[in-house]
This record gives sequence, structure tokens and C-alpha cells, in this order.
Amino acid sequence: MGDWAESVLSRALSEDSGLRFRAIQYGDTGSLSAGDPNFKERYLASLEETRILGKRPDLLLVDNSLAAPSDISQAPRSEADAIARKSLAAIEVRSSKQQAIKYMKVKADEGGKAGKAGLSFTVKVEDLRIVHRWIETCDVPQYYFQVFFDSVFAIDVLDIFKAISERDGIAIEKPDKSQNKATIMIPITKGRQVASFVSPPTFSVEIRENRLGRIDTYVVPVGGDLSLDSQAIKETLGV
Repeated sequence: MGDWAESVLSRALSEDSGLRFRAIQYGDTGSLSAGDPNFKERYLASLEETRILGKRPDLLLVDNSLAAPSDISQAPRSEADAIARKSLAAIEVRSSKQQAIKYMKVKADEGGKAGKAGLSFTVKVEDLRIVHRWIETCDVPQYYFQVFFDSVFAIDVLDIFKAISERDGIAIEKPDKSQNKATIMIPITKGRQVASFVSPPTFSVEIRENRLGRIDTYVVPVGGDLSLDSQAIKETLGV
């Protein structure tokens, strides 16, 4: 889900002719698994890097004139951060299995409050410090983009911190899908809709085999086309 959401959003941002920037992959895309060679050393090194420098957001938005690779996720941290400091903004991509617009319409028809009960930007409590540390380290604004199956909503990370400090409509849960980690749920109505799907993704089965021969199967979204609201994007990002 996360890989798909990053891919479909990155493509839409880079191909929109109404924007003067493109998206590049910045967050780590490596697949480190227990049992891999040197797993412990690499895992601990990654934790220490994040503790000191902050959590790398998934995408960077860079001016079209900037000479930078489309993927710097595996570049040394010093090189990646040098490019990050030249970016216009950073995006942490979150995914959801929900259709947000349909959900809100049904809730409205039933007289319920659409901004609550599940439609949220999701932020893990343990991530707050390392997200803020990255912003301090690179001095670049960061945004959360929540990708639903019919739309995309965005919010400034600073607005997330403000909502938390004011306890403004937020809830804290420990969902099973997040390994019961404390997660802050911020209603998407605190953000802004910035895109809609003009064609939804299809679904296929993906098969993965680990080094010991275990076969795992997953249903994954494939494709889908986003139509960005360029003006909403610009106003949200301030660019």
C-alpha cells in the first residue's frame, strides 16, 4: 500500500504541467529483513542515523531546474541531505484503504460527522520527535499526504503539532495494523483535499519468497491516475 501510494502521488506531482517542481524519492526504500546478512548492524546503524538526523520523509519536491536524480533513497545520508536542503518541501506519504469522498457523503446523508470516526491523518507518537528533528536538520517544510482510494488530502506538519498542542479534535489509538503503537488520529478536515482519482487502481496478487523458501502472497493496488488540484497544491505548500 505504501509503495503504491508513493508511486502514484510522485508520478502525478512530477507530470503536472501546472507545477514548477517534480517529486524525487528520498525516504529509504530498502527491504531489510531479519535474517539478512549483517541485519543487526545495519538496523542499529539506521536507528542511530534517524535518532541524530531525523526521519527521512518519503518524497522531496525540487524545482525543475535543480539537477538531481529521481531517486536518492539509497544515497549516503550526507549526499541525500545536501539535496534535501535545496528542496522546496518534503512529503510523508500515508495510505488508507478507505474511499474518503464516498465515506463523507454517506456520513453526511446519515447525519453523521464526516471528519471523525476513521478518516484521519495518522501520525505515530514515536515519530513526532524524529519528524521535528528532520525539519530542524534540513530547514525544509514537511507535509503529510494521506492517499485514499478516491482522493488525497494534505496537511502541514506544523499544523499537526498545533492540533496536538491544542488537543483540537484529535484522538490517540493503538490500531492493530500499527503493531498497537500509539497513533494520533487527526481528522482530514484539518487538512485540504489536493487531488482526486480519475481512474482507480486495479488489484493484483504479488508473491514474495524469503531466503528460506517461505511463500507469502499479497493483494496490492496497481496503477490508477490522479488529477491534482494545482492551485490547492500551491496554496497548501506555499510555493
